[in-house]
Amino acid sequence: MATSTAEVEEKKPWIYAFVILLLVSAWMLTMRLLNMQFLSTEFEFPIIYLPTVLAGLVVVYLTTKYRTNQ
Repeated sequence: MATSTAEVEEKKPWIYAFVILLLVSAWMLTMRLLNMQFLSTEFEFPIIYLPTVLAGLVVVYLTTKYRTNQ
């Protein structure tokens, strides 16, 4: 069974959000490793890394949800 348009339209914004958050997280981690810390640690983890992990979990959930429906 082919993926319906509704399934693709539901996943697309989450994938875009995850990719953007992943790029921001990689940039922040690189800054931290180069000792050019931009944000405090207490702010960086819940604002940068936690949303990245949550968006990744949503993408994995949606992917497995639609994969099991086929």
